[in-house]
Order: sequence, then structure tokens, then C-alpha cells
Amino acid sequence: MTSIRKVAFACMTAAMLATAVNANAQAGPRNQDTFFTFSQAVELPKTTLPAGTYLFQLMDSDSNRHIVKVMSQDRKQLHATLMAIPFYSNDRPADDPQVRFMETPATAGANATNAIKIWFYPGNSVGHEFIYPRAQAMQIAQRTGQSVLTTKSEGEVSETVVDADLTRVDRSGTDSEANLTAQASPETPAPAAEPASVREPVGAITGGDTQPAPAADRTDLPATAGILPLLALIGLASVAGSRMLRRARK
Repeated sequence: MTSIRKVAFACMTAAMLATAVNANAQAGPRNQDTFFTFSQAVELPKTTLPAGTYLFQLMDSDSNRHIVKVMSQDRKQLHATLMAIPFYSNDRPADDPQVRFMETPATAGANATNAIKIWFYPGNSVGHEFIYPRAQAMQIAQRTGQSVLTTKSEGEVSETVVDADLTRVDRSGTDSEANLTAQASPETPAPAAEPASVREPVGAITGGDTQPAPAADRTDLPATAGILPLLALIGLASVAGSRMLRRARK
């Protein structure tokens, strides 16, 4: 009876260890923590961030990997939770984190802010393009002359927004296809030779980097393990158990 209990305990322990290993491995990709320091105010959906340092982070969501949280540098204040869609760039992925702006012309005035269009995590060719509320999107389109990703109707941009609800609105208020599956590379800033056509980049990044999260925060592992570790450990436990049974019968 003692031997049987030992075998059962060994099998149960092996199964628990394998489950723990598998659970950690399935935790999913990193949440792409990125710190940006802006020299002046920048615009995001439903909010404007004063100059300063902010944390951009993906929300832990199994259904949508393009929900972005913007927090204070110390992670204590949540400034915004924003919906985005994947933006597929043909450019070579950058080694540094990037945000791309919808540049505001100099004629807009000194107090006009640049709106952030896309956030790229280092090494990724797929960025997060923000969805602006329609009224705000139309204001940005009129100010910048660029089409802005938005929804076909007024109201909150929530996780329930589906592809069919998305559109791009231009400065005249005309909608066009959102092109969610085959987007072109982001706009490049105007060359330095033409300073008169583009105002000073009020949203310029003075430093953008990925910083290690505090020790209290979770560190995810890539989802590389499957059920094989569990089967292997249970098999080893079974072999050990059978040997213990044979010894007990002698």
C-alpha cells in the first residue's frame, strides 16, 4: 500500500510540474512596454498628453492584441486605454521604438499639436494604428490634410468595433476604405530642405526606449511549449513508479 501511495504521489507531482511549466510557456508574448519622452504636447484619441515621459503598453487580452494603455512613467496613472488596428509596414523594422505622427502644417499655429498615428515596437514591422473618434478624426484631417482612421458613426470607440465599422475620413468629411489588410508604409517626415512646409515637430521624441519592468511586474515567456513536457514527465513518473512496485513485491 505504501508503494502504491508513493507511485501515485510521484505521478501527481510530475503532472503538477508539467502543468506549471506549460502554463508559464503559454503566458503569451510580451506586452511591449515602451517608454517615450515627448518634448511638447501630443494628441491621442480622446486625450492630449503634455510634454513628459509615458509608458505605452499592450493590454493583456486574448481576443485583441491591439488595445493600448498609456500610463505615467511610474505606472501609477492611467491616461488612456486606446483601440488600435495592426498596421503592416513595408519598411525594414527599426531597432528603436517609434511613433509616427500626422504632421501639422506650420499654418495651423504655434499651439496646434501633432497627433500620433502609429506606434511601432522595436524589431516589429507590424505597428498599432490608433482609431480616433469621428469628430476628433475630422478635426485632425482638416488640420493636417491627411485621412484619419475612424468609425463610420459617432460614439465611443470600443472593443466591439468590427472591421466593417472602420473607415478613413479626409478633410472634406468624405469616407474611404480603411484598407486593413494591405496598408502601405507610414508617411515619412518632410525633408529638412523644406522647413517652410511643415511646422516644428511639436511631438518630437527626445528619447524612446524599452525599459525593464519593475520586479513586481510579470515577465512573460514566449508560447513555445505544448503538451509534450507534460507527457514526458508523466512517462518518467510511470517508469519510476513501476520500478518501485517491482522492488516492493520482491
